[in-house]
Amino acid sequence: MPEQEKMPEEEKMLEASSRKTVSIRDILYRRLNIYLAAGWVIATLLTGLAGTQYFNEGLRGRVIHLVNIIMAFETAREQDAGSVGRIDNFLSDQMDDIGVNDYFIVVILDNAVRYSTIDLPSEQLLALPLHGEMSYPSSFLGYEWSVPFIDWRLYGVEDPDQRVRVIVGLWKGEVFFGILTITLFVFAVGLIVGAVSLLLARRVVAQVVHPLEDSATAVLQRKENEMTPIRLNTRLRELTQIEDALNDLIARLDATVRRERHFIANAAHELRTPLAAVRAQAEAVDRQAVTPQIRGQIDGMLDATDRASRLIAQLLQLARSEAVASDASDAEPIDLVAIARDLIAQFTPEILESRGDIELFAPDAVTLPGNRELVYALLRNLLENAVKYAGTPKHIVVTVAGGQNPDPSICIEDNGPGMSEANFQKAFAKFERLGRKSGDGAGLGLSIVHDIAKRQKLRLMRDQSPQLGGLKVTVSFTRSPSA
Repeated sequence: MPEQEKMPEEEKMLEASSRKTVSIRDILYRRLNIYLAAGWVIATLLTGLAGTQYFNEGLRGRVIHLVNIIMAFETAREQDAGSVGRIDNFLSDQMDDIGVNDYFIVVILDNAVRYSTIDLPSEQLLALPLHGEMSYPSSFLGYEWSVPFIDWRLYGVEDPDQRVRVIVGLWKGEVFFGILTITLFVFAVGLIVGAVSLLLARRVVAQVVHPLEDSATAVLQRKENEMTPIRLNTRLRELTQIEDALNDLIARLDATVRRERHFIANAAHELRTPLAAVRAQAEAVDRQAVTPQIRGQIDGMLDATDRASRLIAQLLQLARSEAVASDASDAEPIDLVAIARDLIAQFTPEILESRGDIELFAPDAVTLPGNRELVYALLRNLLENAVKYAGTPKHIVVTVAGGQNPDPSICIEDNGPGMSEANFQKAFAKFERLGRKSGDGAGLGLSIVHDIAKRQKLRLMRDQSPQLGGLKVTVSFTRSPSA
């Protein structure tokens, strides 16, 4: 039966371990990265397009403005003799700002080239249109640039009355590099803003997810028998709703567990009276007045009532141990030696009936903080188990270590058949009798021991008794969290 009960639990554990879990933090980080990257790309494209449009318009306006300025100088020159050479001086002074690498300027007066920054024959300069395109090598960063497509766009203005024509050529490379500069600038600014936004977003995500992780840690660190309300210490509305839901679930589970314990305790207590009555009736029968067959049936009835009484006592003990483990404090001082002497006194008559003996090796007292009722139940079941399975005659040794020892312990040894480690672990299951179909055991003794040790964080160690040859069980009161 225990094997069959364990299979579904193992399958559930395997199924739970095979499920792929996804972190909320990872989901938020991934989506933030996607959203910020998409926003950065879209913002870069839109800003780049808008910047390119404004750059083209501004550049074209600057060229047209330059053409008009030169035309104004030339027309003023014709009207004012004192202005002779003013355009030449202006262009010479402003040449660095105008940039002969990015522009070329041609001034034609009376169908003759009066001024030019481009090295072309006069016939070609005179044939230049006011608006159009042309190919001509340009220098940029010290290199000559010549591409198969049109290199220069022409902007010009003409004054027929003054017979003046001004033509300015704009190198398309400036447009290209200007747009590239704007794009790179927008790209860099967007990258910096995106990185800063991502860092801030990750910090915000961490601030949101951190309370979730703290809440999970607080729930995981709770003891299995702890039924007090959970306090997550958070102001997040969603987490407070989870806290309320968990506390409501804990309260309902606690009420259910308490009802079950109360039912077991009441049922076990109520069964004592009819069992006692059955035993009293069986013992009251005149054994001399009945046949041997009936006497055998009476003995079987007495054995059955004894076994049922022992089972009821253990059920009561189990219910009490679980209730105490949930509700009682573990800070009261207890004396292991006093508990051992009390238990030995209870089992001494049964041991003496088998012409056996029981020995106690202990200092005067070993006091430590703990729960006396739980420790008493644990040691009583271990000693009862030793007495039950000891040989004939029964020999039992109880050793209490403490005193100067920083780790108090109590060891119980017997001269019985012993028990392997596998059977020892298997016997922790409730109602596990290791295949025995007969006998007066109920299979709850070591289950109670294991349950109390687990709840109280005590260590149970099994070995073979070196002096008696049977089972040796040691309970260490180190209260190690890893126990």
